[in-house]
Amino acid sequence: MSTEQTTPVVAVDSGELAGLTCADGVRAFLGVPYAAPPVGDLRWRPPHPVVGWTGTRTAQEHAPAAPQFPPPANSLYSGGEQEFSENCLHLNVWTGAEGDAGRPVMVWLHFGAYQFGSAGNPMYDGAALAASGVTVVSVNHRLGRLGFLAHPELTAESGYGGSGNYGLMDQIAALEWVRRNIATFGGDPRNVTLFGVSAGGNSVHNLRSSPLAAGLFHKVIVESAPGLAPALDGPGHPANPGTLAAAEKAGTELAALLGAPTLAELRALPVEQLMAAQLPRAAGRWSFDLVPGAEIGLALFDTGYPVVDGHVLPKDPLAAFLAGEVADVPMLAGNAANEASGLPYVGSLAAYRADVEEAFGEHAAHVLELYPATTDAEARTASWALLGDQVFVWSTWTAARLHQRRLTSPVHYFRFLRRPPIPADADLIERDYAAAFHGAEVPYVFGTLDAWDWDWTDADRALSRRLQQVWIDFARTGDPTASGSVDWPTLAGGVLGIDIEPGPGAPPDPARMAFWDRYHGVAGELA
Repeated sequence: MSTEQTTPVVAVDSGELAGLTCADGVRAFLGVPYAAPPVGDLRWRPPHPVVGWTGTRTAQEHAPAAPQFPPPANSLYSGGEQEFSENCLHLNVWTGAEGDAGRPVMVWLHFGAYQFGSAGNPMYDGAALAASGVTVVSVNHRLGRLGFLAHPELTAESGYGGSGNYGLMDQIAALEWVRRNIATFGGDPRNVTLFGVSAGGNSVHNLRSSPLAAGLFHKVIVESAPGLAPALDGPGHPANPGTLAAAEKAGTELAALLGAPTLAELRALPVEQLMAAQLPRAAGRWSFDLVPGAEIGLALFDTGYPVVDGHVLPKDPLAAFLAGEVADVPMLAGNAANEASGLPYVGSLAAYRADVEEAFGEHAAHVLELYPATTDAEARTASWALLGDQVFVWSTWTAARLHQRRLTSPVHYFRFLRRPPIPADADLIERDYAAAFHGAEVPYVFGTLDAWDWDWTDADRALSRRLQQVWIDFARTGDPTASGSVDWPTLAGGVLGIDIEPGPGAPPDPARMAFWDRYHGVAGELA
């Protein structure tokens, strides 16, 4: 992000901030605290108010990311984070020149399976969007065990009969900060669009379902968002939230494994020790017993995901959508064409069949018909397709369908089809199959294609400008077609296929989606 030497200053409710002036008159304020450091006795508590400061605080660098096991540095999903700290509750703001007012606000929640990532990923630089007339906010929050651990002692002390979901409460605190402070940056607190991809999209589902977030946002964009599935009677994972009882059990087992059976002892543990122990994984998680790269975050899979705690989440998001008890705001939703192609896969036909049999039992034969394979190579592709549909596609597609059936606000659905120019020597991705991989649209939306040193074409850059305009139109008006950049009907009128020339697209595979409708027991609701 190129900058000039001028230093803009703004006053928020905790003190003055000195930011940066970027190209095109954009002002950036980075590493802004929105809550107190969640350390010591504040570990595993709802976020507390930020402590104010005297003088002017420098806000010119991204703050450290939440403690995590980051993916390998050459992964598509690495943001290059180098600094990590429990003192992670910071956000970033990009906005227009001093004197601007009434700008639509877009609040970004990052991906990373609730296990890794940060708001400092160069792919999320908000300067290009801000130059086009919006105020962009990106949010760090607690991840993994620090963000989602449940435990009976935590439940007993909470005052609301639940525990876990501290990372979601962080996001809510950030939205409350936006409501209080964004006007001083020229943003309109009455026009906030919440958007995110993958775990960030799942966060949007969760915040729409949470009474604690009511009124804090006015539109939503969900990209490849997992988690719209029945709560598991076990610890959660990216495809499903967990129940409180199961999450408390996992937290108790973790405490025993760490030799810290009491809450006081858990809070005293060094963060590295807390994160290092690994509980045995439950059966039936075939989608995450894959190669290569399956080691990413496995140590946290047992205790690091949202919980139906009765407070932040009174019910799982699928149940909330079915009941029409989610925020009734305009929505854009969509998926990449090859959702799982940048992710791990099953390496052999024998392993694929065995995993499907174990995970799906009486449904296994039907699954193998829908996702067939007769060779190791076909098993790799089939396992990718199954993972993508199970975790990302069905969830996002179902959110759009239930929104259309239960709510009054408009909903639009897209499929991102553009294959980025993936280098021949790209690591951790099967280039020939990858095509439009999970999260591929994000640098187009942010105008940050150069965050990846790939051979982008003029057509890619033109598509990026068009997508930015569509997202901004939606944030400004609730209508993605407001400026005429695309012809995009609401879901009742069809699907938008996003490629170099966006146009009518096909919905997700009907037979496969019908299977997941039946598998999750909601076919009658979606008929």
